Amino acid sequence: MEARTILIGSGTARTGEAVVSAFLKAGYRVATTSRNRGKLDETLRRIPQGASVLGLQADLSDPEQAEKAVHQTCAAFGRLDAATLLSGGFDQREVIDTDLADLQHQIEANLYTTYNLVRAALPVMLDQGHGHIITIAGGSGLDPAPGRALFGASKAAVITFTKGVARDYKQRGIVPTCLVAGAIATAEAREYLDAEDYQNAVTLDEFANALVFLASPEASGFAGSILELYAREVD
Repeated sequence: MEARTILIGSGTARTGEAVVSAFLKAGYRVATTSRNRGKLDETLRRIPQGASVLGLQADLSDPEQAEKAVHQTCAAFGRLDAATLLSGGFDQREVIDTDLADLQHQIEANLYTTYNLVRAALPVMLDQGHGHIITIAGGSGLDPAPGRALFGASKAAVITFTKGVARDYKQRGIVPTCLVAGAIATAEAREYLDAEDYQNAVTLDEFANALVFLASPEASGFAGSILELYAREVD
């Protein structure tokens, strides 16, 4: 059986290396993007030599670059079985301390980039008759934490968008899901989480393995599902 292929947007994000490595371990061929060529090369240098990985410099806020990334992935690997986007925008301020431009930035960074990747991937996946799309939202997309009204609104839009894509295409072999993740125990998270919260946070392996499952044929019955991953967090 031919190896499956995934396109991972923003593979140099804080979770990127763990996610790329998890998919390679699962036998995938991986294409991953970053706006920053230097960060992309640095990440790829840490990947074992001989791995089936393709680094693409692309800004997914630009629909043409998103489409080019999909085409380059298909040119290199011949297929596109799954696509996901790891990073977006974040805002931690009360509404009174923001303006319309701040809201626009959150929508662009989270919803527009997700839309661009999905819109670019869909024609290929529909032609194949199958494809998994995994969007990512934080818990504030369901229930905003204090100071996260703008961020939460943009992630709620991602959740609704995912459900809509599933309604449109799940009977044509497309499996859109949304992973709603709590705090993730990245190296950077040590700077703002106390020791107990860090211990309870989603590990990088837990996050990456959830994505590997959602991209797999075993998740084909989950189209339109919103899956929450909070590990050991308590309210």
